[in-house]
Amino acid sequence: MTLYHAFEILVVALIVTACAVHVTGRYMPRTRERVKATLAVRLGGAAATGWRGWLARRLAPQAAAGCASGCETNSGCGTCGSNTSSAASAPPDNEQIIRFVRKS
Repeated sequence: MTLYHAFEILVVALIVTACAVHVTGRYMPRTRERVKATLAVRLGGAAATGWRGWLARRLAPQAAAGCASGCETNSGCGTCGSNTSSAASAPPDNEQIIRFVRKS
């Protein structure tokens, strides 16, 4: 095995690993966030310094904002599915309702 083949195997393995991590993160977002939070805690959390602190802050879960925060009042996030205001029950004026009709 030459140095070129070893380098080629390493690059292909890194690409496959990166793709697997991306697909896992896309289709299992809760698992991804749990793993990121666990890694942040193991690196020392907010108390860590240097590169470990930077990485821990980057991996730490972010506070939810906007519609994902579970807003109970209409605070500008009219797209919330959990919004309980009366304006959310009526379809917006710019929304077009599509009805499927079977042809005879």
